Amino acid sequence: MRNGQDGGSYTLRHPAVSGLFYPDDKTELKSAVDSYLEEVDMNSLFETIRRQTSIERPETRMPVVLVAPHAGYIFSGRVQASSYALLQGHTVDTAIIMGPSHLSRFDGVSVTLDDAFSTPLGISRVDVEFSKCLAKRLASTRCAASDNEKAHLSEHAVEVQLPFLQRLFPSARIVSLLFGGHDLETVASIYEALSDTMDGLKRRYIVIASSDLSHYHSRTDALKLDDVIIRGMMKMEPQSLYDEISAGRAEACGSGAILTGMFLARKKGSGRSAILRRMDSGEVSGENRRVVGYVSAAMY
Repeated sequence: MRNGQDGGSYTLRHPAVSGLFYPDDKTELKSAVDSYLEEVDMNSLFETIRRQTSIERPETRMPVVLVAPHAGYIFSGRVQASSYALLQGHTVDTAIIMGPSHLSRFDGVSVTLDDAFSTPLGISRVDVEFSKCLAKRLASTRCAASDNEKAHLSEHAVEVQLPFLQRLFPSARIVSLLFGGHDLETVASIYEALSDTMDGLKRRYIVIASSDLSHYHSRTDALKLDDVIIRGMMKMEPQSLYDEISAGRAEACGSGAILTGMFLARKKGSGRSAILRRMDSGEVSGENRRVVGYVSAAMY
């Protein structure tokens, strides 16, 4: 859609789940995001990271990748906040948000080439230069790539991350990347293209892997499935975790994003990770027979 705000025209992606997954009132949404962030015990969070990674001063380290859920804020907002709280005090120019396509089916991946996304908090501009460079690199791989606009218009996995980023970094640009396929060949192509593009365009980046865990199992079964994902992220061995997911011993709707993030952290960081918080939907709803699992994690 063409829009003449901010001194020019651009293609604007309007919110699809405002009022459903998060408040559609600007003041209420701002208050909700801020309260989730303020609830995070930073001393405890940094101690968790030190204990799991042996990083001496995590408060001075910018994560390479954050894993954050994408459910309604009432269910997973506190888990999201545990990841985003780590960005406080740092600077982000471009946030690369990777997630699954829930409603549109396609092979490979889709990179949006729209100019901006809106939420009740305002506009997040797309890093169009990065997105075009990434799409060009992907076109030279064996990974099917597109700018499937329909997928991005209806998808919530990226959208629900935006209010947290907008509160922390109002001027940061975003890259929206959706996975249609989660096979390891697709993951490898995405990882290589992302890494090369990040090397070629100098920015201060954060990569967000947007994913929920197991869906609609009893809490007992969900804990077992989610434990496999969590152990896999702690080990930071993408092939091993992919094998577990392929065998049905673990579930994550954003598994492609998580695996890509693991590869990136191994190359651009120290290849260490910390699990920050986990919950399931039953802890909010009281329904423990069919729960959805959530986890937040930081990869360094």
